[in-house]
Amino acid sequence: MLVGDIISGKVITINIKDDVKKAFELMKSKKIRHIPVLDGGKLVGIITNTDLRQVLIPSKSEGAEQTYYFTSKFSTVGEIMTKGTITVTPQTDVEEAARLLQHYKIGGLPVVEGDKLVGMITGTDILEVFIEIMGVIKYSSRVDVALGEDAEAFQNVSKIIRENGAAIISVGMSPHEGKGKRVYYFRLDTDDINPIAKAIEDNGYEVVSVVSG
Repeated sequence: MLVGDIISGKVITINIKDDVKKAFELMKSKKIRHIPVLDGGKLVGIITNTDLRQVLIPSKSEGAEQTYYFTSKFSTVGEIMTKGTITVTPQTDVEEAARLLQHYKIGGLPVVEGDKLVGMITGTDILEVFIEIMGVIKYSSRVDVALGEDAEAFQNVSKIIRENGAAIISVGMSPHEGKGKRVYYFRLDTDDINPIAKAIEDNGYEVVSVVSG
């Protein structure tokens, strides 16, 4: 699955010259923790709730809702934003986006296409996708097929699977020991795997194993 499959077209942004108070109010009202920062329409950074802690001091309010005031050290978003932002594109695999979030210990990634910001993907978005996939896997099965290195064989087997009424959830691959081939692991959204395995074999391909459920 690609990042572009799960992002919405709406993304909340802020200008590099905007007051930090605006960033705070946006995060509070929209219940978000990351806002991409633009300068002349181009992405130049990201401001997070962690960045805002540099300039926020909680008051000693006795009311039910905590209030804050701002230090005078910084005034604009550009002064406290995180620069050198890690980004992804709509064509990035969701798994790669998850790896970047984990590796850099960040909570969100701006999604760019060329110089244009087209969305934002967060750890919550990715978690929801993985939860959905795990739900699908409960009713799935797997067929392992030994194929040569040419792309045509892979495409042919994928077509056979689709023609037999199944969708491919995921694909894995490993070398086929001693045979100069690769074993492709096709995870499918069906528990009726045997007719599909037979169709693959009938088309001249080697089915290594079948796993139901």
